[in-house]
Amino acid sequence: MHKSSVPHISLLAIALLIICGCSFHRECRDACIDDPCFIPTLAAQNTPTQLTFKTPELCNDCGNGVPEGFSPYDVDESMLMEANLIPLTLEECVRQALATSKVMRDLGGTVIRSPQLAASTMDPALVYSDPLAGEEAALSVFDANLFANSFVEENNRRFNNSFFGENGFFNQYLWTNQVGVNKRSATGGLFTFRNVTLSDNNNQNGNVLGRQSWESFFEAEMRQPLWQGAGTEFNRLGGPGSSPGLLNGVLLARTRTDQSLIEFERAARDLVADVENAYWDLYFAYRDLEAKIQVRDIAEQTLRFEKNRNEQGTADIAQAEEQYHRFQADVVDALNGRPVEGTRTNNGSAGGTFRQTGGVRVAERRLRLMIGYPINDGRLIQPLDNPPEAPVIYDWNQAISDALREREELKRQRWVIKQQEFELLANKNFLLPQLDVIARYRFRGFGGDGNYAAGETKPTYPFWDSDLQEWALGLEYNLPVGLRRAHAAVNNSRLALARETEILREQERLVHLGLSNAIGESKRAYESMQLQEKRLNSIVTQLNALKNKEDAAERRELDVILETHRRLLDARIRYHQSQVEYALSLRNVHFEKGTLLEYNNVILAESVSPRPAVIEARERIQDQDASHPVANRDITVGRG
Repeated sequence: MHKSSVPHISLLAIALLIICGCSFHRECRDACIDDPCFIPTLAAQNTPTQLTFKTPELCNDCGNGVPEGFSPYDVDESMLMEANLIPLTLEECVRQALATSKVMRDLGGTVIRSPQLAASTMDPALVYSDPLAGEEAALSVFDANLFANSFVEENNRRFNNSFFGENGFFNQYLWTNQVGVNKRSATGGLFTFRNVTLSDNNNQNGNVLGRQSWESFFEAEMRQPLWQGAGTEFNRLGGPGSSPGLLNGVLLARTRTDQSLIEFERAARDLVADVENAYWDLYFAYRDLEAKIQVRDIAEQTLRFEKNRNEQGTADIAQAEEQYHRFQADVVDALNGRPVEGTRTNNGSAGGTFRQTGGVRVAERRLRLMIGYPINDGRLIQPLDNPPEAPVIYDWNQAISDALREREELKRQRWVIKQQEFELLANKNFLLPQLDVIARYRFRGFGGDGNYAAGETKPTYPFWDSDLQEWALGLEYNLPVGLRRAHAAVNNSRLALARETEILREQERLVHLGLSNAIGESKRAYESMQLQEKRLNSIVTQLNALKNKEDAAERRELDVILETHRRLLDARIRYHQSQVEYALSLRNVHFEKGTLLEYNNVILAESVSPRPAVIEARERIQDQDASHPVANRDITVGRG
C-alpha cells in the first residue's frame, strides 16, 4: 500500500469513531439523567397564570436611567374620581407581576440592599449552565476528545563510532504526525484510538530503503479502573477524575439544578405573596380614607350646625372645630400615607402579618412596584376585589400532610439531603485502592522511496503485513497509605448528612407551628370580623338616633355626638382591618401548606420533554418505588 493512502485511512477511521462516540455520548447522557431542557423566563397566560420556560433575550437597553415624567405632587384628593382610577383585580395584579418580573421583587427592598441575594428568572439557567458545576459540565467529561499534533525537527549529532550516520556524523530530518480520539465511558474507562506517522530522512549508512523512509501505526488503548473510580454508580455521582471532597457527577449536578428550581418556585411564591400583601394594604388604605372622609364630612356638618345655633357658646364651636381639623388631618395622612413598613413576607408570619399603616399613595406605590407599573403616572390604582366573608374550616390532617409534602423549603431541604447522600456514596469509593487494567494493541506499517543503483530491485513492505502487530496488557496499582483524605471526606459527608437531616426535622416543626398559627388566625380573624361588623352597625344605629333628635329639635349633648363620631371612625377602621386580616389569614394557610401558587392559579412548568424522556422518567419513578416489582432496580436513584 502506498504511503499517501495512509492519511485517508486514518481520517476515515477517526470519522467513524467520532460518529460512534457521539452515539455513545447520547447513550451515556440518557443513562445518567433525563434531559432537562429549560432556561426559565416568567410569562403570563390568560387562565390560569402560567410560568413558562424560554430562552432569555439579550437586554440591550437595561439600566438606561430614563426618568418618569410624573411627580408625586400630581395626585391629590381631587384625583379620587372614577376617570383617574385604574381598577384592577387581584388576579390581574398577579398576572402583571409575573409577566414583568425578571428579578423577583419584594417589599423589603432586597434588590437594592443586597442585590447578590435577589432571586431572578435566570437563576436556574445559571446553575444549569455553570461551566464548573453544571450538568453540561458534568456530562462533558464523557464527550469524545479529538487531538492532533505535528512536529518537524532537524537533528545533527557526532558519535564516537563510525557505524552511526556517515563516519560518526548523523544528520536527520524527522516529521512526526499524530491524530486520534479518546473518550471516557460511563464505567470510568478511557478508550483511545490514534494514528502516528513518522517520516524519517537521515544519512544512516545501514539504511535498507535509502535516505527516505516512513513508518505509520494505528494504536488502540484501553484503561479501565477495577476498584477506585470503577462502575456507573461512582461515575454518575462523583464523576471521572474526581477526588475526595471534589465531586461533580451528573446526578450531583442535577440535584443542584433541582435545588435551584425549588428556589425559583419559592421566589415566585414570595412574589405572589407580596403582591397580595400590597393589594390588600391598598384596599385597606382606600377603606381607611373613605372612613376618615365620611367622619370629616359629618364633623363639618356638626360644626356648621353649631355655628348656626344662636345660643351656642364659643367653647362648643371651638370643640366641634377642633374635631373637624383633627379628622381633616387624618384625611391628609390617609391619602398620602407615611413611608413606614407595610405588610410583607416574614414580618411576624411567613406569608406576612397585616400592619395597619394606611396611606393610599404609599400603599399604591408599593403595589405599582410589585406589578411593574410606573411609580407615578398621574392616576391611582383601585382594587376591585373585596375580601372573602364566608367561613372556611380546614381539615388539619389534610392540611399538615400538604404542608409537609408541598412546602418549598422542605422540598429544597430534601434535595440537599439527597445531595449529601450522593456525596457520601461517592466518597466511600475513595476508600478503595486504585487498580487499573491497561490494554494496548498496535498495528504498524513501514516503507520508503530512497535512491537505488541501476538494475537493483526496490524492496516492498506491504502495510497490512501481519508481522508488524504489537500488543501489551498490564495492571497498575496505587494505594495512599492510611487513606487519610478519603476517611476525612467520608466522615465529613456523614456529619453533613446528619446536620441536614436535623435541619429538616426542625423545619418540619416550624411548619407545624406556622400552619397552626395560620389556621388559628383564620378562626380568630373571622370571629373578629363578625363582631366588628355588629359593633359598626350598633354605632351607626346610635348615630342615626342622635340625628333624629337633631331633626326633632331635641336637646343633645355635643360631647356625646363628637365621641360617637370618633367611635364610628374607629369601628369602620377596625371592621375593614378585620376583613383584610381574614383575607390574609386564608392566604397564609395556603402559604404554609405550600399551595399558594395553586391558590392563585399560578402553574410552574418546564418545557415539554420528548416522549422517550417521559417514558424513561416514568420507568425511573417506578424504580424508586420499592413496592413496584422490576427486573433491575437502579442502585443509586432507587436507594432508600
